[in-house]
Amino acid sequence: MKPSVVMKFGGTSVGTAGAIERARSHVLAEKRPAVVIVSALAGVTDLIENALALAAGGGRWRPLFTEIVERHGAAIDGLGIERPDDLPELEKDLRDLLRGVELVREASPRVRDLALSFGERASARIFAAALRAVGARAEAFDSWRLGLATDGLHGRAAPTEDSAGRIRREVEKLPDGVIPVVTGFIARSAEGEITTLGRGGSDYSASLFGAALGVEEIQIWTDVPGFLRADPRIVENPELLSEMTFPEAAELAYFGAKVVHPRTIEPAERAGIDVRVLGTFQVAPGRAKESGTRITKRARPEPVRAIALRRQVRALHVHSLGMLDAAGFLARLFGVLADHGVSVDVVATSEVSVSMTFDHAEAGLDRAIEEISAFATVEPRQERCLLCLVGEGLGSEPSVPGRIFAALGSAGISAEVLSQGASRINITMVLPEHDGPRAMCALYEA
Repeated sequence: MKPSVVMKFGGTSVGTAGAIERARSHVLAEKRPAVVIVSALAGVTDLIENALALAAGGGRWRPLFTEIVERHGAAIDGLGIERPDDLPELEKDLRDLLRGVELVREASPRVRDLALSFGERASARIFAAALRAVGARAEAFDSWRLGLATDGLHGRAAPTEDSAGRIRREVEKLPDGVIPVVTGFIARSAEGEITTLGRGGSDYSASLFGAALGVEEIQIWTDVPGFLRADPRIVENPELLSEMTFPEAAELAYFGAKVVHPRTIEPAERAGIDVRVLGTFQVAPGRAKESGTRITKRARPEPVRAIALRRQVRALHVHSLGMLDAAGFLARLFGVLADHGVSVDVVATSEVSVSMTFDHAEAGLDRAIEEISAFATVEPRQERCLLCLVGEGLGSEPSVPGRIFAALGSAGISAEVLSQGASRINITMVLPEHDGPRAMCALYEA
């Protein structure tokens, strides 16, 4: 077969029998040859994670395992389909794995990936069965059966260089008219071990398959209608964006607009393939082409396309007169952070100070602060957020900075750090977390 479109459905889009029926209607309405990528049913990955943690601690994991089985059973019963033949074997494998974790009191990254793979593998089989129940020729595939291979980095594996060619060859072997339903998020290493691409990695799977196959479009079906100009939980009825560029989408995804996985963008952009983000429950079947948000190289530039808010951020302000006209200070500072495995989000510098932000979960940050304190004054700040304005036209619109400061000043909000990257498509500010929502509303209305 020669697919023209990849359709990826997230967990909420396959979370119940009703959701699967809705997703199925979109697949059936798509007249072009399609490859379908699915996530685990909504909540199943979290249930597996929690069951693993309980098993490793000697806790009561069996009720969670039972809930996983019951969720799949409810979807199957609600769809009125036959139970996939190999689903009982997959369930047995997961139960045996959890028993093993309980015995050894440990869940290694390799075991964790193996356990988490159950969600997507069950979902693909249920979705394919749902398509067959209405007469479609559909078959479930674990992603490695269609060529996706990765390195051995469990939890955040990267595809091997030969994956694209392998995917093309395996998919071309499929007969015309078949709809392959493929597991997202998971793959297999050259050593034959199951790996995962990181949470949200089903989007990445879709982009990898789309780029390898040279499709016309990659569709990401989710529970929101597309990218919005602001967070609808904060701003009332924000406008739906009809289009944006790849760099804009990447910035928004990284800074808090959790519509697509941040890594989704790169393979599609490299291959020059548009990505369309669509609402499974908002778009009428057969209306995908005129709906959602199209991510493309050819979007009309705007000074500010959208605003994103990233919460649960820690800030660190480092001050030292030793920075002045001194070579090597920043190398020493970032060397300490690297030694402790700390990743930096935003950086702003002056002659004698450096301001940085980090995800609140960075485990090595406290140890790094102790070491940095030996050669600089360190001021850590908790409960911060990042507010990011994104737009390809930011660099060419001189009025934007003034409007930002005027809007924040009118709302009585002061930014602690302001940063604009070399790409000039974003302006990012650090604020106390409680000021983030007010600042978003003020800037949206400016």
